[in-house]
Amino acid sequence: MLKNIHIKGILIWLVIIPFVWSHPFHVSITTFQLNRKSHTIEITMKLFTEDLENVIESKRLPPIKLGSKREYIKTDSLIFDYLSEHLIVSLDNKQVAFQWVGKEIENDITWCYLEIKNMDDFWTANILNTIFIPNFTDQLNISHFQKDGQIQTVMNHKTEVFKKIQFQKKDK
Repeated sequence: MLKNIHIKGILIWLVIIPFVWSHPFHVSITTFQLNRKSHTIEITMKLFTEDLENVIESKRLPPIKLGSKREYIKTDSLIFDYLSEHLIVSLDNKQVAFQWVGKEIENDITWCYLEIKNMDDFWTANILNTIFIPNFTDQLNISHFQKDGQIQTVMNHKTEVFKKIQFQKKDK
């Protein structure tokens, strides 16, 4: 009898634990890559799918069911609206607009692809990144900005949502 109670207790914990602690940390990674040939900045974002679904659904919107056969038809526009609201970039003190390219779901990760068009040269980048920060106090947003062989990395979190990057001018 005691053995059955013990086994039931273990089984309950094995079922409950994954739902209580879905993942132990909250991190997003965004890469900005200047493409001189196409005059664009290609943006790749790595986000936890569950976190993305939760923030969108917390706005009293329908469940988006990322990556499923029943994915909500307006999911891409909802994600783009959320990202546009929580990621703001200025280059040489001029705010730039993103274009939605698409997304891919890979296990528990959602890859989002954005683009900034008509890019020429710039020397500073201001990044305001509050993705998931209102929802998770431990959220860390890491941004890598690649330009002409230079890589600058900044980290945004609840006490520092704004970061500035200065690129070195190269002699020609």
